[in-house]
Amino acid sequence: MTWDERQRAMLAEMGFRLPPRIAEATADDAAPVADVAVMERPAAPAPASAPVPAVARAPTPVAAPVAAAAPRVAAPVPASFAGLDGAALREAVATCRACGLCEQRRHAVYGSGAVQQAQWLVVMDPPDEADDAAGDALGGDAGRLLDRMLLAAGHSRLGDAATAFVTPIVKCRPPRGRAPQPAELDACEAVLTRQVELLRPRLVLAMGLQAARRLTGLAEPLGRLRGRVHRWQGLPVVVTYPPAYLLRSPADKAGAWDDLRLALRTTA
Repeated sequence: MTWDERQRAMLAEMGFRLPPRIAEATADDAAPVADVAVMERPAAPAPASAPVPAVARAPTPVAAPVAAAAPRVAAPVPASFAGLDGAALREAVATCRACGLCEQRRHAVYGSGAVQQAQWLVVMDPPDEADDAAGDALGGDAGRLLDRMLLAAGHSRLGDAATAFVTPIVKCRPPRGRAPQPAELDACEAVLTRQVELLRPRLVLAMGLQAARRLTGLAEPLGRLRGRVHRWQGLPVVVTYPPAYLLRSPADKAGAWDDLRLALRTTA
């Protein structure tokens, strides 16, 4: 299929340059989005007096194998969360005192996006200071980049027709930005389990090392967790870079696009 102007604009904002012509998808291509022939990694502009260096082309990814790790068993939903609808669960999270993180938070971050059913559940690393102050996940430049990434993949967390829901792996910011402790992850996984029951997503996109390690059950570097499909609660899990990291390392946007394409193929 051919990229329309909106998709080209979204990919351009993510830092990609599309080739002038895209090959038609074959009848055997099961992906909802045709493979882009080549995604070019962003390159720093050369000085005016120097010739523009050749841009390295990212290889077209092949179908990734399903991770061999045993699926994790989700934490049971406590009676205080079981049976709650979305509004009641959000209120319960705002007043939750299941772990010590409640002692220093300003706001719990429940998440935002699709109200009744989400195609994608995007699970982020713990809230940062800005998220804690606002009580919402991923604002600012990182949030805008996430929204462009979702739009390029045909999804959105915004508006009445939202198809994605974004939430952190723990709902309160750990002090001094440390990694969440096992008891804190356990307490919030019960909330995440109820969110899954309510939203019934088709896929989980884990953005960031802490989210990826918790959902895959593997203590590996983020780079080794990418490129394969994991399982959590019977759902496929695809791991990718968090938007804040991509703002600091734009060369890895090509890898993030590969991850989104893997997610699209997985739900095709």
